[in-house]
Formats: sequence, structure tokens, C-alpha cells
Amino acid sequence: MKIRQIAWFLPLALLATSAVPPSVRGDSATLTNAKACRKAVDKQGRNYAKKRLKLLLGCVDKLLKCEVLLEVDGTNANSCRSKAEDSCVKTIGPASDSSLSKSGNIFATIAGTACLPFGTAAMESNAAGGLWYGNDGTCGGSGDIPTLLACLRGEIDVRVDTLVGEVKPRASLLLDSTSLGVDFPNVPRPPTVTVVISATAPASGVLVNPGTINVPQGSALKFTGDATTLPCGGPGMSGRVTITVGTGSTAQQRTIREPWGPNEAAVFGPYIVSGDQPYTLDYKDMSCNDTTSGTVHTP
Repeated sequence: MKIRQIAWFLPLALLATSAVPPSVRGDSATLTNAKACRKAVDKQGRNYAKKRLKLLLGCVDKLLKCEVLLEVDGTNANSCRSKAEDSCVKTIGPASDSSLSKSGNIFATIAGTACLPFGTAAMESNAAGGLWYGNDGTCGGSGDIPTLLACLRGEIDVRVDTLVGEVKPRASLLLDSTSLGVDFPNVPRPPTVTVVISATAPASGVLVNPGTINVPQGSALKFTGDATTLPCGGPGMSGRVTITVGTGSTAQQRTIREPWGPNEAAVFGPYIVSGDQPYTLDYKDMSCNDTTSGTVHTP
């Protein structure tokens, strides 16, 4: 073939080749749904874990600052504690509009929407193409996607809260001295001696003296109120008991208020040095006023 003929033929050959589309294999709908579900759970789970860690550490730092003010400089910490707890309620409280609740809802909504086309059975299947969540000893066998995701989020909570307790060793004591401690049961806690403050009879206004409270070394001391005997001032919520342990600038002070019960607690310690410290319980509820005292003894 002459050169001129080759030059004329080549563009036609290229045009013919480009007119035939290459063979492209598209993902099946099942594969697309599986990848979307896996990606959403991974990404949203990671985002939720980071947010929970940041919010919880931030709250603990605010509470710890108040205790350091008291313990180092002898500064009255009541105002600081009140502001810190208000801030913590907004960020990690159980209400639906707290920052932590919103983060959990984002995880559930985005991951749930992404996984809905794939389905619960496929997510839990350990056969080819499944995501193997059925092998999770805690969450396997969940009846639907929202239940499965809520369980997975609970597993994240355990790991994050355990880490918080390791990074901030006083975290549990600080949280338990607010209304929030009950919502974070997985933050590691020291052994605890619990004293229930009660009156001699319902609405008597006279406190039962706990006497000497023995707290082993390494243990914390927790005070709660008796919901049956302490209410004294009628249907209002004015009752409170202020607990002071120690003397002078190193004294620690907490206040518990109505509604009485295990969720309203004051925690001290843990006590790591043997010795005795005085404590005082100051009770006020409208017409009822009483004070009693004793000793915290650590062998």
C-alpha cells in the first residue's frame, strides 16, 4: 500500500475503533448497597466516637477545674460547679437537644438510611457478601437495622467511656457528683462506700447520724438521699443537704437536692491515705433544719 493510501486509511481505522465502546462491568445493586452500608457505618461510627470523646473530656475538664480551684487555692467552688454542670447538661446530657444526643441521632439516621436497601439479614449474614454483624456477641441477632445500630453505638460508648476514665482518672467521681453520672456507667469507678442520708421518720426533719464512716484505702465515699424520709417542706423541691468532708482550705463540699434518690449523689475521694477526717451534714427543707456530724475513717 502506498504511503498516501495509508495516510487516508488510518483515520478511518481509528474512527471505527473509537465507535465501539469498551466493555465496562458495573457493580450489581446488591454490591452497591453493601458498600454504601459498610462505608456509612464505618464513617458515622468513627465520627460519633470522636465527638463523644471530645464532649465527655470537655465536660470533665470543666468539673475538674472547679475542684482544683478549691483544693489548691481554697476558692469556693460552688458557683464554678453550677456553671460547669449547666454546661455539661447542654453538651452530654440525656435530653434530645444535647450535643451528644444529636451526634448519636446523626449516626443512626445516616447509617440507617444507607443500610436500609441492603437489609438487616444481609448485614448480619456471615455468608459470602454479608457484613458479618451477626458474629457480634452483643449485637448479633438484632431484629432490625435501628436496633442493630443502637447496639453498635452502645459498644462504641463502652470503649470511649473506658478510655475517658483512663485519660482522666477522676472522671467518674466528678460525673457522679452531678446529675449526669448515672448516664455514664462505663467510666471506670473505684470501689465505693455508699451512705444514704435519711431522717428519723418521714418529714421529721431530724437526721439520722451515720456515725463513723469507714472507707478502705483506695475507695471513694458516696452520699445519696432517702426519698421516703427526707422530704419535709411539702410538695416543693427546696430540700437540700450540704456535705462537707475535711477542714480548712482542703475541705471538700458537695450539695445534693431533691428529688432524692441514687441519681442525686455527692462523691468524695478516693481515700488513699490512712487517717480521720470530720464530716458534716447540713439539712434544709423549708421548715426543716438539722445538722449532724461524724468522722470519715480510713484504716
